[in-house]
Amino acid sequence: MTQMQINQNRRFDDPKNGSEKNQSNEVVLRNRRASDGGGEDGKMQLLHELQMRHLELAAQNRKFREMHRRTSDREKENDKIHLLHELQLRHIELEMQHRELGEAQRVLEETRDRYANLYDFIPVGYLTLDEAGYVQEINLIGATMLCEARENIIGTSFLTHIIKSDVYVFSHHLQQTFNSSGNIVTELRIMTRTDEPDYIRLESAAIGNRVRACRTVMTNITEQKRIALALQQKRTEQDALLNAIPAIVFYKDLNLRYVTVSQMFADFLGHTVANVLGKTDFELLPRELAENCQRINREVLESGVIKANIENRLTNASGNVVDLSTVLAPFNNSEGNVAGLLGVGIDVSSLKKAADTNLELLLQNRTITQNLYNVQETERCHLARELHDELGQWLTAIQAEAQAILCLSQGESTVRASVQAISESIKEMHEVIRGMLRHLRPALLDELGLADSLRELTNKWCLHNTDIIFEFALEGDLNGLGENINITAYRIIQEALTNICCHAQAKHVSVCLSRESGVTPDADAVFLRITDDGKGFDSNQTFNGFGLLGIRERAIAAGGEFSSFSTPGHGVRIDVRLPLKHQLERRRK
Repeated sequence: MTQMQINQNRRFDDPKNGSEKNQSNEVVLRNRRASDGGGEDGKMQLLHELQMRHLELAAQNRKFREMHRRTSDREKENDKIHLLHELQLRHIELEMQHRELGEAQRVLEETRDRYANLYDFIPVGYLTLDEAGYVQEINLIGATMLCEARENIIGTSFLTHIIKSDVYVFSHHLQQTFNSSGNIVTELRIMTRTDEPDYIRLESAAIGNRVRACRTVMTNITEQKRIALALQQKRTEQDALLNAIPAIVFYKDLNLRYVTVSQMFADFLGHTVANVLGKTDFELLPRELAENCQRINREVLESGVIKANIENRLTNASGNVVDLSTVLAPFNNSEGNVAGLLGVGIDVSSLKKAADTNLELLLQNRTITQNLYNVQETERCHLARELHDELGQWLTAIQAEAQAILCLSQGESTVRASVQAISESIKEMHEVIRGMLRHLRPALLDELGLADSLRELTNKWCLHNTDIIFEFALEGDLNGLGENINITAYRIIQEALTNICCHAQAKHVSVCLSRESGVTPDADAVFLRITDDGKGFDSNQTFNGFGLLGIRERAIAAGGEFSSFSTPGHGVRIDVRLPLKHQLERRRK
């Protein structure tokens, strides 16, 4: 209801209008009473009052009309402003709706474009097939996989793209798809422009309406299939190798459970391969041995370093004790992280027996060698005494007889000349015998000890090798070393100097003999180093002569250590270490 209608209603319902009506009624009543009274004056007065009342009513009516006009103008103006305000609000609402509709349209178009791109360029083929296998729809990727344009594929049978041997597989796939409510997956091969077919995976689901059709996703799995076939081939080769290799081979995961084992390993434990897989050492080996294996395995996994020559003694399924030498190596996954442990073990029982036998034979040979050196030195002493005592006496007797003949043959020049010749020969024989005696047994070694004997030896060597610079050093207390150490050191230096003189072509030679102090007196040792700057030799080759070999055997026979270092053109260094403890033990024995 508008303001104008309210004002109009108010004119007829106003209490003031009701009061004026009552006043008119009162005039009428007074008129009636005047008529009933019958006076002329009363009528005139009544008429006058009626006229006055009429004038008043007319003035009020004009006043009310003016008020009504003004009210109507104000109401119309208010109605216009209200209507304009409503129009402005409606305009704003329409603009907002327009913008919302525009945004919705833009989002809808983007969604449509994304759907189109997703449908056509998703990295799988997407197609719709009817019950007979005819293509109703296909995306661009699917058409590319089939090597045909999309318009040439729609409406044709999908069977034309499948190799003949897989036609039944596809027909069975369609039958399962339309007879099942879930997804059906099948792998088959399709023809390409090359001689090699592509492997694809079809995953289909029937459309849930009255149309007999199915949605199918086609994925190219050629590369995965080739990798799988290659892995299968490698696995077959690995299994063949594990079954044929005469060694214990196993793979463990990070939990140290067996994931692959060789047939020999399974036979060694008395199980089948299947019974070994998935188990730990605690389920297959004695607890103490299992704990040791687990500890070593974890050390290799944590360090990432190959560990070799791990020896264990086990009892196989037949009850025989076997010595195993194992190599453990961590292996990595494709990301470069440690994925498990590889172990290779071989039975070294026969090798250990052979090594023990060889060691025993070597010890026996060195004992024999030492005894031979002792016998040799004993025989040399005996020969030296025989030469000195027997042959020396005879030479002295011959010299005396020659002097007697010389005294008796005065005036006989021929006899005197012969006697002089005999005397000279006897002197030369004395020098030869002295040289033989020094070679057989250095007299100073027994009389003055090792140090003076070596000085005598080196001085005589320098006299015969004046073109070689020689350095000789003695360090520490070298007294009381024992006959075996003394003669061994003396003979090694003697042999080394002889080799240098004959073969080295050296300009500088150094000999140093010292006594090393150990933690205890029993740990003392004599250390000998001999060096030269001669032509040297290849240390990887075997010794051609007996010089270095004799030095090595003599050092080892005395319970010592021998090492030589040389390269062609850079001379030779010989190191010998003779422990005094070995000499003490020999004395006790």
